Amino acid sequence: MNMKYETLKDLKKEIHQQIAGLMSKNCVLLNTPNHVNIGDILIWQGEIDFLKSINIEPSYTTSNFNFDWRDFDEEILILLHGGGNFGDIWEYHQEFRKEVIKKYPNNRILIFPQSVEYNNKETIKEDAILFSKHENITICARDSHSYTLLKEHFKNNTILMVPDMAFCMDIAKKPNKPNKNILLLKRNDREISETISYNNLEKIEILDWPTFNPSFKNSYYRVIEKLSKVFSKPALSKNRIDTTFGFCVKRDKNWQINSGIQFISNYNYVASTRLHGHILSLLLNVSSVMIDNSYGKNSRFYDTWLKDIPQSSLVKSTEEIAEKLKPL
Repeated sequence: MNMKYETLKDLKKEIHQQIAGLMSKNCVLLNTPNHVNIGDILIWQGEIDFLKSINIEPSYTTSNFNFDWRDFDEEILILLHGGGNFGDIWEYHQEFRKEVIKKYPNNRILIFPQSVEYNNKETIKEDAILFSKHENITICARDSHSYTLLKEHFKNNTILMVPDMAFCMDIAKKPNKPNKNILLLKRNDREISETISYNNLEKIEILDWPTFNPSFKNSYYRVIEKLSKVFSKPALSKNRIDTTFGFCVKRDKNWQINSGIQFISNYNYVASTRLHGHILSLLLNVSSVMIDNSYGKNSRFYDTWLKDIPQSSLVKSTEEIAEKLKPL
């Protein structure tokens, strides 16, 4: 890929050029997030705002936990939520996609931009065989590594390379004056890189997304999340609950987005181990650097889309982080 992307508008334009013509007013959006990871919620909002910009509103939207496996007319375009879970790292999302492919062999399916990672070479071969049995799947790769991997293995499917959908968010920048200095947005799950030590960084506040940090309100939402996943399943709800969103996920989408915006806006500078911590900082015009994750997802995305954007940079060591923070 030889194109230079120098602004966030360039990335948004690229998304529209690549996939706007593939959309249909007769569509559904599946596998939307039913959890409190703000990054995934930002992607979802970007998908909504992208579709809205071309006058499309899905007739049905659901998470993989709440989907009731209803029958769809063959003319309906099935859109599958994007993110960083194509492969065997976050396997339950991939399992859901495979079930959709088997259930709806005659519907056109488009998977919004995904980062792809497989630990098991046999699994990618098995997935490619299953996908090849469906005649009309478009998979959007979120970086050049994912694109190459998909082109090599998923030869019977249409493969595109498309930026993350969060760049399509119609975001309102907060005019707040930051009251804190430096944030290290540090994830605490299986994707955290163990090659970097964060203990030697001084004058820096280390936190994950506010929805992951300990508080009574977050504990409440975690309980609701778990209850929603269990009791809003169609077999159990018996139409007593909205099986589209469970107990409160749709209502809380805006709360999570606003929490993320307020959180990032509090700081003059953000060093983020989360891709969407960096993306949201860019969207809010907050100075930021990105730190790679455990398997290279962040650096691959940076090298594909962000390397020519002046406000964006990638750091790969504790020393680089400290050097970036030195003038602050």
